[in-house]
Amino acid sequence: MGYKAIATPITDLTEPRDSIDGGAWMPQGASTPTCRRCQSLMQLFFQFDIEQRFDLPFKAGGHFVLFMCPLCNEIPSFESFPGGALPEDYWNRTEGNHYAALYRSGSANALARSNNSLLRAFKLDFVDNGPELHSRPSIRIGGDPQWLQDAEDFTCSCGAKMKLLTQVSENFPFPKTPSAPSQPGSFSKDDYCLFLGNEVYVFACEKQCDERAIWITVQN
Repeated sequence: MGYKAIATPITDLTEPRDSIDGGAWMPQGASTPTCRRCQSLMQLFFQFDIEQRFDLPFKAGGHFVLFMCPLCNEIPSFESFPGGALPEDYWNRTEGNHYAALYRSGSANALARSNNSLLRAFKLDFVDNGPELHSRPSIRIGGDPQWLQDAEDFTCSCGAKMKLLTQVSENFPFPKTPSAPSQPGSFSKDDYCLFLGNEVYVFACEKQCDERAIWITVQN
């Protein structure tokens, strides 16, 4: 059935590993990624640990992060691949306005704090979806993709299937800080969104052949 995130504002100095914004948990030596289109620093939108209870086909203890350029608010890729077979190095064949990674257990142990965050920080707690599977707005983990259009299927360049990691509902709001400018292309002057506010589907390589072996597609 999957799990749904419950967001609680972060009001103290703690830096949870499951969060909207907050300090990004990344490997030692990692830095905030830069947009390949405009060279701006990207914004951490959300992150979470892979828990055993999620019943995902990924190793428990791993950590997922998703950054996007706050200026280049566009869909993740305009390219399609025959039969959903992804090419080598496909994570660098996108439009370059986002960065996603699924780090292995124990590797995301260095906290990288952003000094120019544009989003309000929230702690995420995940609860069983139960009968609220189709509720919106939501960030969901596990379960089957809830397609708005035709189902899509992808295969990693290593030959493994790409499996759903998380799904973000259409027009999910990421509230901005009072001083942050409005996001280009957002549905709201007070909220940022991912990829023009489309329904976001995040897939990862079942074998986790590379920490960047992530493919994101959108529908509306």
